[in-house]
Amino acid sequence: MYVKKLELTNFRNYEKLKLDNLKDLNIIIGDNGIGKTSVLESIYVCSLARTFKSNDDYVILKNNSDFVKIKIDLDIGDKLKKLDFTLSFKGKKTKINNNLKKKISDFISQYKVILFSPDELRIIKESPNTRRNYLNICLSQINKSYIKLLNDYNTLIKNKNDYLKKLYINSNMDLVYLDVLDSKISDLGYEICKIRDEYVQKLNKYIKKIFRKFRKDDDIYIRYNSQFLKKNNEEIFKMLVKNRNSEIMLGLTKTGVHRDDIEFIHNSNNAKEYSSQGIQKLILLSLKLSELEVLVNDYYEEPILLLDDLFSELDSINQNSILNNLNKNIQVFITTTDINNIKPSMVKRANVIELSRRD
Repeated sequence: MYVKKLELTNFRNYEKLKLDNLKDLNIIIGDNGIGKTSVLESIYVCSLARTFKSNDDYVILKNNSDFVKIKIDLDIGDKLKKLDFTLSFKGKKTKINNNLKKKISDFISQYKVILFSPDELRIIKESPNTRRNYLNICLSQINKSYIKLLNDYNTLIKNKNDYLKKLYINSNMDLVYLDVLDSKISDLGYEICKIRDEYVQKLNKYIKKIFRKFRKDDDIYIRYNSQFLKKNNEEIFKMLVKNRNSEIMLGLTKTGVHRDDIEFIHNSNNAKEYSSQGIQKLILLSLKLSELEVLVNDYYEEPILLLDDLFSELDSINQNSILNNLNKNIQVFITTTDINNIKPSMVKRANVIELSRRD
């Protein structure tokens, strides 16, 4: 599966852009600020119906435009699948083979994407919420039921928070409704925790071996932290009841998988606090390549790999280690400012796309 043609309208700085005859390896070259990352971003958006650059999807609209459109021809072996994503101030509209999809969930993940970008360092550096979002995006690509579980769970937490605030004001209100909410939160939280834990363990099958290609004597693994981990539904419900009084005082649900986190443990220490930025970049790259291995080996998927500005982040030895080990069945998009950064043998077999100010 690979992207054969890409058409953009009003996307970022592009009024129009058309790229066709795309190959398994595509190298996008151009000066900084010319829009190389925007090409990768558009491929990401057409897979997940959201940008990786911001929580505000409307940032992808070209200035003064009323809409943005991405059209992709996806080669799935024996035929083409035509994808159409439009974002306007009326919302998102999606089509597959010209058939309008009523729900975004019916459109997303027609192809899987894995992104490596310097901006993704926030997964390691920033808050637990960033890392939970990372897990949610990964899992939404491979497990459609997970999206519904998460949406239903978040609705329960919102309803519970609203009720906790009312209980704080009026302590004589009935607690039966809270029991109902906590029972459902226990059930859904248990399922979400189990799915997340299984995915993290799959990543751990690969990340150490991959990381040692860059740092042969170092150790790395991912630790999943959840209040619900290794607990059954009944134990989870008891925990929620135990914390009920403090949650009423706060007017906030402090117990649940919406507080989950992951840590990257490098040589027995949390990489967020103790590893250099150079090491963090290698951990991030190892994480992304582990995602690739999980999709290929555990889910039998062939994702599209988006490598943004990889060569400014790695020395020549590590660059070659990555390029030499890329799966030939995986479509890859690489951005760079200098084609000389890439081995001539790779350039020779690649589709080289030179972007200029005229684009």
